[in-house]
Amino acid sequence: MSLPAPVKIKGLHHVALSVPDLDKAIHFYQAAFGFELVDHEHLGHSEEGDRVTRLSQTDVTVAMLHAGNLFIELFEFHSPTPREIERRMNDFGMTHLSFEVENVHEAFVALKAHGIQWHSDPIDAGDGYLMTYGRDPFGNVIEIQQVPEERPYAFAQLRAR
Repeated sequence: MSLPAPVKIKGLHHVALSVPDLDKAIHFYQAAFGFELVDHEHLGHSEEGDRVTRLSQTDVTVAMLHAGNLFIELFEFHSPTPREIERRMNDFGMTHLSFEVENVHEAFVALKAHGIQWHSDPIDAGDGYLMTYGRDPFGNVIEIQQVPEERPYAFAQLRAR
């Protein structure tokens, strides 16, 4: 039995983060990364919401932000009560959100002033690929990276295709 053909995608649309304070998170991503708020709405309890989230009595406020080639969707769940956990980077699931920046050292300093708690100073991971990880004020792991244009995963390569 053969598998169906792969799904054709247009690209990555958004990353979604659950945060304890939506207004603070909106402000952080606007101030730190220049995201623009493009949608904001309260989604009260509904059977559809419970079914799609696999939760019970779901009540959430959602905001969609945009910058560059990415949307970030922020969720503040009012019900059910979220668990506060600190995931380690090696735990299963999404490990981090990565931003390619023009100058990793300048971004490191600027984002530290916005509240990023860095794991370390930027390192050279080889051949001029500079990067570091840290946590946003809500515990989500953020990476900033400066990727040489000749690397096969640099944004310059996407534009060339």
